[in-house]
Amino acid sequence: MRTPDARAGGGRSGWTIFAIVLSVSAVLAYIYFRQVGRPYLAERLELHDQILRGTAESPYRYRVLVPFVGEALTRALGAVLPGDRAFLLAYALYDLAAIFFLLGVLYRYLRAWFSNEQALVGVLFAAATMPMALRDHYFQPWSILEAGLFAAGLLCVRDKRYRLLALVVALASLNRETAVFIPLAFLCAFVGAKGEDGANRPSGAKAALLFGGYVAIWAAIFFGLRAFLGDAPRVVTVEELLARNTNAAAIFRSVMRVALIFGAFWIFAVAGFRRAPGFVQRTALLAPPYLAVIALWGVWHEVRLLMPLYAIVIPLGLSFLYRERAASPRSDS
Repeated sequence: MRTPDARAGGGRSGWTIFAIVLSVSAVLAYIYFRQVGRPYLAERLELHDQILRGTAESPYRYRVLVPFVGEALTRALGAVLPGDRAFLLAYALYDLAAIFFLLGVLYRYLRAWFSNEQALVGVLFAAATMPMALRDHYFQPWSILEAGLFAAGLLCVRDKRYRLLALVVALASLNRETAVFIPLAFLCAFVGAKGEDGANRPSGAKAALLFGGYVAIWAAIFFGLRAFLGDAPRVVTVEELLARNTNAAAIFRSVMRVALIFGAFWIFAVAGFRRAPGFVQRTALLAPPYLAVIALWGVWHEVRLLMPLYAIVIPLGLSFLYRERAASPRSDS
């Protein structure tokens, strides 16, 4: 297994790429603060407090991870700032950390097959399109972290870090219901793996045990939260969502935004599928069921719901753009 030349990105590649990704993350966090965080302060405070008290509607009542982290930060900052300002700064810091985590993990994941510069192209594309996703809501802080945790889950699977993957599944399950796709990614990664791409994968029995364990973690948290916090009325029913999504104006808006969120990478991803590494091909099988879930339970023009697909669409697209590098996976050993 060939390893890319360590000098491919120059001697300063590590800290320069860190600085680039951090700088881009700061810009995105600032835009999000100006467009969502500050203008909708009252609404954000209200839903944040409802989640903490366990009185929010479904599904928000059960997305507890970020609100409790945000509350801890708010209380810490409250020692030196008034309440509203502490809340604003706490979530601004969270947004910066979550965006940086997403882009940083995505870069690390792409480096499994692509050079520094090629991986950075993918990360900067994600950053450039993220403003399209960070709109049309006033309090959805789990969406950014959801995409980062999904990329982290794929990275753990690829690197065979199964204990860390259990932690990622747990955190993702406390964050959003779609965490179930991380165990499914584990399953997809090893079904049909062969040759060098499947080297050192767990045996069938061990893989089944691990998969069952990850699903059990998700199910315990999913059902445990609902048992502990009680049954909540839904914010909107499936029938109401269907009516909202299928009028002419909504369909036009949805088509435009779905097209823009990945732009040419939609085409690159399809063209690059056959050239992509086996791991990327197999985990791409998650895209259709994920899109089906979004189509049924999501608001179609809210393309933040597609952010987890950065970790699927971008490596497929880069496989089309950089065929030779994609054909030579990097060994991390």
